[in-house]
Amino acid sequence: MTTLSNRQYPMLFMFIELHDKRGFMTIDEAQQWDQRPFRSMLIREWIEYVPNEGFRVTKEGLKAWREFGDTDITRRDPTRPLTAYFDPDVWGLRGTPPKKRRAAG
Repeated sequence: MTTLSNRQYPMLFMFIELHDKRGFMTIDEAQQWDQRPFRSMLIREWIEYVPNEGFRVTKEGLKAWREFGDTDITRRDPTRPLTAYFDPDVWGLRGTPPKKRRAAG
């Protein structure tokens, strides 16, 4: 599963847009951006440097972008109960009468 940080997402998005337009980001352009996501994408081989051209997204980068955007989050069986962190009784959703409060006194 591909996970993108709050810095990687916008950086990879820029490379995806560049891929669809002119393809490369120059060194001068790259120097304008936070280098943490830039470095991590070089390490993961999501982007690469091409001499005399600049930086571009790789097949692995495109794959990561598609996986991030296309991950299916639907449940296999939507009739099963919601997460255990949601208590339907608190919200009166099981047909059980709400608990009566005792009068202060």
